Amino acid sequence: MNKKRKARYITTFISFILFPVILNFLSPYVSVAAAMSGIVSGSVIVFIALFVSGFFFGRGFCSYVCPWSAPSDLLRMVNDKRVDRKKLSIIRYSIYGVWLLVLVSGFILAGGIKGVDPLYLTETGISVDEPGKYITYYFVIVLLFITTVWVGRRGACQTLCWMSPFMVLGMLLGDKVKFLRWKVHAQKEQCIQCNQCNQVCPMSIDVVGELQSGTIDSYDCILCHQCVEACPRSVLSIQRKKRI
Repeated sequence: MNKKRKARYITTFISFILFPVILNFLSPYVSVAAAMSGIVSGSVIVFIALFVSGFFFGRGFCSYVCPWSAPSDLLRMVNDKRVDRKKLSIIRYSIYGVWLLVLVSGFILAGGIKGVDPLYLTETGISVDEPGKYITYYFVIVLLFITTVWVGRRGACQTLCWMSPFMVLGMLLGDKVKFLRWKVHAQKEQCIQCNQCNQVCPMSIDVVGELQSGTIDSYDCILCHQCVEACPRSVLSIQRKKRI
């Protein structure tokens, strides 16, 4: 196991262990509840940070920080089916669109932004700090687990994730202003199209097809490095590249 994969496993495992602590800071419910009172919650601040991170690092958060990244990798042993990303993205962006509309409506109905409270509904700094809150926590875990096992590779990420669209918006803005961000790059003339990269991609991207242009431009790429490791000719690498 190389250093990058080891570092990714360590950070995502720690993130999963800390999920009961950070749950509210990733919660769409907390952000909406706060918006109804005109309060910018900690989760909204995190979502804004994700937008900014997308501008610089694409969806690296999904691979190195997201609490559900480690379980997603493990659950490939149960269901490793490649998924239809385009169809599933309709579900994901529909959920995101409805949630964003409710969030904005909350601020409007509250008469605008009245304050910022990073610890809204999380006064102790720990999201799950009393027995009753474990019901919510385990409901989220079970929902993510069932969706991932049922759908296939990163099934919950492909269908339910309300955070990835923020990063994608950051990536779109970065591409618009021609900003260099990290991408998988290929020496395409040396590619033998063995399909190893496609077989290991956790996001079901057609890596071979994408790399005919020289880079993976898909906004679903999470920079996990797995395709780079799988390539028998070492023609893949992660570099800072503009969108083609």
